[in-house]
Amino acid sequence: MVQASLAQSFLPGLVIGEAFGAKSTDIAWYPAAYALTSGTFMLAFGRVGDIVGHKRLFVAAWGWFSLWALLAGISVYSGSQIFFDICRAFQGIAAAALVPSALAILGMIYKPGPRKNLAFSLYAAGAPIGFTLGAVFSALLAQLASWPWVFYINAIACLIYGGLACLFVPHIGRKPSPKREAFDYLGTLIIITGLVLFNFAWNRAPETGWASAQCITTLIIGLFLIAVFFPFEKRTVHPIVPVAQIDRDAAWILFIEGLGWSSFGILCYYSINFMIRLRGNTMLSVAAQLSPVPPAGIAASILTSNLLTRGVKPPVILAFSLIWFCVGNVILATMPVHQTYWLNVFWAYLLSPFGMDMSFPAGTILLSNLVPVEHQGIAASLIATVVSLFAEFGTWYCWRGGGQCGKQFGARGVPWCIVPWDWIEWFRVHRRGRLCHTVHETEEDKPGIERAIRIRRRSATHTIGSIQ
Repeated sequence: MVQASLAQSFLPGLVIGEAFGAKSTDIAWYPAAYALTSGTFMLAFGRVGDIVGHKRLFVAAWGWFSLWALLAGISVYSGSQIFFDICRAFQGIAAAALVPSALAILGMIYKPGPRKNLAFSLYAAGAPIGFTLGAVFSALLAQLASWPWVFYINAIACLIYGGLACLFVPHIGRKPSPKREAFDYLGTLIIITGLVLFNFAWNRAPETGWASAQCITTLIIGLFLIAVFFPFEKRTVHPIVPVAQIDRDAAWILFIEGLGWSSFGILCYYSINFMIRLRGNTMLSVAAQLSPVPPAGIAASILTSNLLTRGVKPPVILAFSLIWFCVGNVILATMPVHQTYWLNVFWAYLLSPFGMDMSFPAGTILLSNLVPVEHQGIAASLIATVVSLFAEFGTWYCWRGGGQCGKQFGARGVPWCIVPWDWIEWFRVHRRGRLCHTVHETEEDKPGIERAIRIRRRSATHTIGSIQ
């Protein structure tokens, strides 16, 4: 449902914009507002779930989701695009609460082992499946009925899911200790405010210009708050992000994940607009063309689970996922306007989900092995936050910065811009994986080190499972 709600404003975006009389530059706010808040609030809600209980947060999030989906549909009568954007942003807050609570519930139900690997891999497969279903039904309703029904049905579905969760999701987990109940309110306020202001400035600049007061003010304040956040977190007893424990390798993993998922955001937004605006396809036709995504996502998730169970190292899986991110963008970058669906679009949608559904679990495991044991639980939430924010940045870049690429290279310029980064990061991941292996081989006390690594990884897996 999280990804389905994101897709609700991708295909019907032009129709929604016409209802509000919006400019073409404002349509990017429909998915961006949702993605921005879902990524910004995710870390905070991961800690909130530890305090109030993950089932309570899970059920409450469904009710919140339903309320703002209903208001998003009703916003058509207000004629206010700003109100619709606000509704989308509050939907994103609900999504930010659902993701960590769902991961926590799954982690508590399944013990570490192959079944747990499979469960989380199938959870990752829900992203492409949900996005495709959301795109199909939103296109169907927007084209054959009216776009508010997309959000009305979303509200009904969320209410049903909340009721089912209240009845069938078990109350599991221990009562939080006083140490776990500590919450970094000031740090949360600083980073959320900084990210919101920073994103607002970047989204408004192409329309109002960088010289406008609102862009200059929000950009400076946002950058200042983001810069203040990191030294503040180093001195906080219970930080929301353990900045002091995140070394260069962990930062690179987050950066690699972000670049890969930003390229996937570019692929989705660019390909959909390419087919609607340049090829003249209907929304239903574009939704039908997304049909390879769900089976590819399921196949990628099962493959990742099997590779991890068989002992394949996470750096290899992460490097392999970057190849598929790159391949999808290369296919789109070489796609002419007048071409059959089966030559380029089909293969881009078939191969790209392998990048998405292989990178997330691999990056989570890598990050968990690089941070101390006491901060293992933050690894999955941190990866999810970076993934969501960078996907939103990719969407923003495709809409805003793509115009300059189009002037220089034509429509193919947008996906080409991410291709070099994907290859650079592939070589970096591959090299780091080999270096780590070489260091372990040349140590004199190799058996002792390997035993310590095994103990550390078992502890990391247990800690992540208990918190997720």
